[in-house]
Amino acid sequence: MVSDDVARNGVASLRPVSVSVRRFTVALTTALGVTLSGMGVGHASTPDPWLPLPAQVEGQDCLYREAPPPLDGETFTPLPVPESVPGGDRLGECGDVVPENAAAPPAGVNADAWIVADLDTGAVLAARDPHGRHRPATTIKVLTALTALRQLNLDDLVAATPEDVAQVGVKVELAPGTEYTVRQLVQALVMGSGNDAAHALARHLGGVGEALGTMNGVAQEIGALDTRAGTESGLHHADASISAFDAALLFRTALQEPEFAEAAGNTQLDMPGVPGGVVTNSSELMTGYEGALGGLGGATDESGFTFVGGAERDGRRLVVALLRASAEPGIAQQAGALLDYGFSFAGETDPVGSLVVAGDQEDSEEEAAGEAGETAEGGEGGEGGDEAGGDEGGADSEDAAATQTASGFDPFGTIGLPLTALAGAAILFFAFLTLRDRRARKLAAARRAAKEQEEAQRATEDWLWPPNPRT
Repeated sequence: MVSDDVARNGVASLRPVSVSVRRFTVALTTALGVTLSGMGVGHASTPDPWLPLPAQVEGQDCLYREAPPPLDGETFTPLPVPESVPGGDRLGECGDVVPENAAAPPAGVNADAWIVADLDTGAVLAARDPHGRHRPATTIKVLTALTALRQLNLDDLVAATPEDVAQVGVKVELAPGTEYTVRQLVQALVMGSGNDAAHALARHLGGVGEALGTMNGVAQEIGALDTRAGTESGLHHADASISAFDAALLFRTALQEPEFAEAAGNTQLDMPGVPGGVVTNSSELMTGYEGALGGLGGATDESGFTFVGGAERDGRRLVVALLRASAEPGIAQQAGALLDYGFSFAGETDPVGSLVVAGDQEDSEEEAAGEAGETAEGGEGGEGGDEAGGDEGGADSEDAAATQTASGFDPFGTIGLPLTALAGAAILFFAFLTLRDRRARKLAAARRAAKEQEEAQRATEDWLWPPNPRT
């Protein structure tokens, strides 16, 4: 039978442990809650209305050369603007950029920025504000897929997680726990525009933050200096941007990867766990435009409708990119109209610039320059774009990379640093309380031991004193 004193002492000794456990649990819960809430910051839902922007005025400075259209309550971290315009001086113009002998662009195209170029030579046929920076939406998935193809083993297995499945927006409905190869995830990303597939690839690239850093590094290497990925899927992020020039440049580069080209042009993919067991190509261009090579399009509330894709006709291949278009007419219809426009005079007029890709062979550039009928000085301008504007452009590229790293592209959204600091402070505070409780328990135990020793000593003395009266 345990005495009341022992029972009370036992409960007292357990009480600090319970408090410590409770405090530790609160610390973990607080930290996880703050972190998870931060991860959701900046992610928008599916697209809704399209808000018109102020029209570019001839002779006026380009409104969006430095940053996308401003949004209430958001600040865009500046990206350096190269001193030399990538692709040629004419591509630095804000309005319609067309050859002198070409007809006016199609009247039904209302995208704020677009470009049409030759996929093989890189010659830019026509454009509108090609270096205007806008929010990328789905077009950033081209960079996600390209990065995965360059960085990952295509046969690696990636198990889908509940976090992948919980992504908002367009998904291919990956099955939690089901293993997919990187190849399958890239195909599902390109064909079905799956945000869940994009997230799974980002995890396999080392986590969302690591993946975004790698993606932005790839963009810099290619020469896409207007591009900064804020999310792996194109869901809204305050610091994300792309230009029509960059979207076309990335698509042209990605098509040089056989796996990307195959996925873009594929109509159906067998995939375990997804509804019906297949992923179908969701690009309207594939079903509505003859000779389509594939494409990716979508929207968020902040970006409007965006699209990048390509098509082939009479042995010539073109790429088209549109940013911030309205829902009517449809984005695929606008893309088709621009492709028709480009095919109508491709090879018959002087290009207005070139889609430069870092690492292109000199003969490809000479072919584009020859088709343009440009002088040697004009050709050097193209090379300057290819090398990010010569030495100065290279410095701009390094500054841009530094800016991208400094701006912290991680899963914590736009206010991740304060949230992370708060979580860390909470953990330190509760750790202090826990250590204090441990010290209190040790002191209490020491006092109890001393008291027990004192009581034992007194009991011994009581037994020895007083002396036996019979002696």
